[in-house]
Amino acid sequence: METKSMLQIVSGFKPSVDGMGDFSRRLGAALWKQDSIRSHFLVYHRPRSPLNLEEIQPNTLSYPAEPTASSFREHLSQLRSERKFDCVLMHYGPYAYSRDGRPAAFTEVIEELAQSARLLVFLHEICAGGMPWKKAFWTRREQQASASTLLRIADVAFTSNPLYLLWARPLNSTGREIIQVPIFSNIGEPEGLRPLAQRTRRLVIFGQLVTRLRLYKDWRKTLEEVCRKLRIETIVDVGSGESPQIPTEILGVKVVRSGWMEEEQLSELMADSIAGIIGYWPDVWQKSGVIAAYQAHALVPIMVEVERRSLPKPAFLPFISPQDVSRLPTEAGTVTNASLQAIADAAHDQYTRNQSVSHCAEVIARYAFPG
Repeated sequence: METKSMLQIVSGFKPSVDGMGDFSRRLGAALWKQDSIRSHFLVYHRPRSPLNLEEIQPNTLSYPAEPTASSFREHLSQLRSERKFDCVLMHYGPYAYSRDGRPAAFTEVIEELAQSARLLVFLHEICAGGMPWKKAFWTRREQQASASTLLRIADVAFTSNPLYLLWARPLNSTGREIIQVPIFSNIGEPEGLRPLAQRTRRLVIFGQLVTRLRLYKDWRKTLEEVCRKLRIETIVDVGSGESPQIPTEILGVKVVRSGWMEEEQLSELMADSIAGIIGYWPDVWQKSGVIAAYQAHALVPIMVEVERRSLPKPAFLPFISPQDVSRLPTEAGTVTNASLQAIADAAHDQYTRNQSVSHCAEVIARYAFPG
């Protein structure tokens, strides 16, 4: 099979904690395995400690001297003078290449790049918003303008969920087709998973500190009810960041604070747990790597909806709400193993068919190299 080359532009990369970086790294490995597409990762933010490059072979990696638009332009120019790339895949978010949410200068460099390269853009985020006393209120227009520019100059555009497709519509002046590709698990997709009845009755609370604290602060009673209904014996809080708001126990169940974990270690933990919970927005669940990780490990994925759904509810969702938990068949006051296993199996099957890294790589490759 002929080797093809792709330049992937991404905000951060392992060993830094960066969702887009983890996504691009796993995607790059799948593109090589499935289609002999070799990726070079141009990483905007240099990590504090270097990556062992053997981890990503035969893919390669480089950084600009500084995380600025001018330094990025200079490094990009030098890189393209030394190597030939068949196409460019840029992973975009309005804060990914600008800490203050002002991406115009970076977008200008990408606009120059598109004049001489086939450009694919994955819109992981489009724009932020807020009230007038929030910075996002004042940067929203610039973020929308950047997204509009990227849609205009891209040969192909991707995003993860229907709400972003809706938000992109008024920004899409050329009517560019935007392909929906859900986010896959950034901590792996293990095989040979054991049934829930053979696992520890553990609940995983995984994600960014702000999302975990939201659960503990606003939905403590909900967590208690979930623990009672699922007969949870251990809760593990996984993720970076510390706070006194992280409880030591819920309904008498000890909360084990694990902190940040290596991917392999976290994957083993999930593969020996029965459920995972997150507080999230129902209309953009396809962009959550946490929900995808729960699905990929055949956990019972539970989502507390932090706001009401604005889009019509789809025919199938690969997670359940705490209200759904309360309606499941019970024995002696706890949900039956058969009911939990049916939910975990359905979520895992949905993931395997429509969300896996293999599925994503297949879609990206098809549009990156048409014909």
